[in-house]
Formats: sequence, C-alpha cells, structure tokens
Amino acid sequence: MRQREDLVFPMHEYQRRLDALRAEMATMGLDAVLTTTPENIAYLTGFDSPGHYWFQALVVPSEAEPFTYSRLLETSGVEANTWIERNFGYQDSDDIMAGLAAHLREHDLAGARLGFEQDSWFFTASQQRTLRAALPSAAFTDVSRLIGRLRLIKSDLEIEQIRRAGAAAALAMRAGVDAVAAGRTEDDVAADLTAALIRGGSHWPSIMPFVASGERGAIGHATWNGRTIRDRDSVFLEIGGCRNRYHAAMMRTVVVGRADPELRHAFEVVSRAFDAAMETIRPGVPAGQVDRVCRTLIAEAGFGENQASRTAYSIGIAVPPDWGEGQNLSMKPGEPTPLQANMTFHLLPWVQIPGKGGVGCSDTIRVTADGCERLTDFPRELFEA
Repeated sequence: MRQREDLVFPMHEYQRRLDALRAEMATMGLDAVLTTTPENIAYLTGFDSPGHYWFQALVVPSEAEPFTYSRLLETSGVEANTWIERNFGYQDSDDIMAGLAAHLREHDLAGARLGFEQDSWFFTASQQRTLRAALPSAAFTDVSRLIGRLRLIKSDLEIEQIRRAGAAAALAMRAGVDAVAAGRTEDDVAADLTAALIRGGSHWPSIMPFVASGERGAIGHATWNGRTIRDRDSVFLEIGGCRNRYHAAMMRTVVVGRADPELRHAFEVVSRAFDAAMETIRPGVPAGQVDRVCRTLIAEAGFGENQASRTAYSIGIAVPPDWGEGQNLSMKPGEPTPLQANMTFHLLPWVQIPGKGGVGCSDTIRVTADGCERLTDFPRELFEA
C-alpha cells in the first residue's frame, strides 16, 4: 500500500478493511476478489467518481498488492484520492474485458480461484461472459454480498462521517421547511433546500432531494415538477446529506394552513411507529422483527395497504443511483439477520394517501450496545407553513 496522510481515513482504517476481506477470502479458498461495485471500491480504496457508468474494477489478491483497472480518464482520480500503487487505465476504444484479462494474467491470476460480483449493476452479463471466456482456466465464484456484509458494521470513523452528513441534511431540511408557502412552487423549495445542503457542507448526494406537494406526495419517489403549492397542501420532503460518500437521510412533512384530519392522523401513526421501532432496536433483534412492529401498528391504524416499502434500510457509503445500502440489509418482512452494534439505517415508517399526499418523519439511526440513537438531529413534528 502507498502510505498517505491526506486521505479521508487514516491508512490503518483501509488496512483493517482489507484484512477483513482477506480473512473472508481465506475461509472461502479464494486467490483474489474482483470487485466492480463502485461503493465497494470506494470502501476499500477511497476512490469515487460520477464516472462509474464506465467499467471499473479493483482486484484484491490474497497476498499481492491490489490493483485498479478503470477508464483512462479516471486514473487521475485514483492517483489523487487513494493509496493504490498499481493503477491501470484503458482507452475508450479498447476492448475492456480483453484488457482486464491481460492484467489478470500478468498478475498470475489466469488460473485463479476468483471471486466476482455477479449481481453488480456495473458488471454486465455480457462482460462477465467475455471475461470467463478469456480466462478458461480460472474458477469463478460469486461473492456479490461479501464486501457488502463487511460494510454493514461501521467503524467509529465511519459513524463520524455519517453524523457530518446528517448535520448538512438538517441544515437543508430547515431551509426546505422554511421555504414552503402557498403560491411558491416545488422548484422554489427544491432550490432553497439544495443550496442549503451544499452550503451546509454536503458533497454531491447520490439522489437529489425529494420535494412533492399535494396529491403528488402520494407518488413514490416523486420530486419537484413545477407545481404551485396551494393552501391546505401537504409537502413531502426527503433529503440525503453526504460526506465523502457517506450518507444520512431524513423525511419531514409540512402542511400549508390547517392540516387535513387524515393527514394529521397519518403523521401521528408514523411517529408512533418510529418510536416503537426505536424501542425495539437493539443488538440481537432480527431486522424483520422491527419491520413487523411498525407494519402492524400502521395497519391497525387503518393505513396497512399504504405501507408500500420496507421499514428501514442500511445506509452508509453510496454512489448513484442509490444513497442506501438496502441490497446489503433492510428491515423488511421475514428478514432474519440479527442487528449488531454500529449498524446504521434510514428508519422510515411512512404512508401514502392517494389523492392527498405522503406523510413521513424519518431519521438515520445507529444501533448501539443496548439500543439505538438518532444520527440526524432535527425536530420531529408536523410542520405548519
């Protein structure tokens, strides 16, 4: 490893992550792991770029020095922002998989027991077939969830990044709440909120904020669309702050004038569900049990058919198209994975009321040794404009 003192984390943190991965590799009998998931590459090296829509890979041998293989344009970022010494680039016109196969051969991995991520969004089926054909002596093993599992339990240094992301999100949420008023547009609110997010110290988030007013708030993942906010509208806001690719998200709801009774009731229900989840979360509790507590409470209050999503998802390091780590772990029906200290989640019991809006009041939380704590700090109330 190239020793550096100017990275996001100290070198011992990256070494800890590599050591944990190599310990898993030894158990599985792997000679190397090829990771093509941008979050995993960032986790192990510190590298991130919006250019991950081009193929990029990190190869971690069991003993030899890791190396990266990415578009030539991205090699300057690897050099500037990581500890990687072996940094190889390809031209836009190159046969990318032929180049990767050549580098694997040069590193004595042509016949390796090679772990790869079959489920990576950025390593296509055709690329996988081409690489396998180019390395007929290699034994490929799917390790799609391996590094993701290592990422679930955050170090104290990672928790600090999430707290900083949450502080930026709180500043942005304040601006968003204050921006809501009859006669303004969703675009006006989004502009104020986004400016405050950046001024508050957020780096570029993996998803832009959600701003949806009136009946549009009941549309999943709707965001600003020029609609003018009217009296008695509800406005649904969801923000993810980001620091060095670590995210913290929250939802809040604002009403203009007097709140619709059904909306106010829905807010009280999701707030009770959130509090019940916080009381349930502790190490050893299955993730699905938390979901069951929230889902049951919401259903019994008459909103069961509108609980359209999981109760929480792991959150931490992320690049577009998602700010969460739900592919690694979510609090959803039947999920048996036990919670552990320093897991972090976006806890989001919420409901959609067709024709009226969406109601949410969520936060990013950390599982502690004997319970949990909020990592986002902003008032939990139904705001009135």
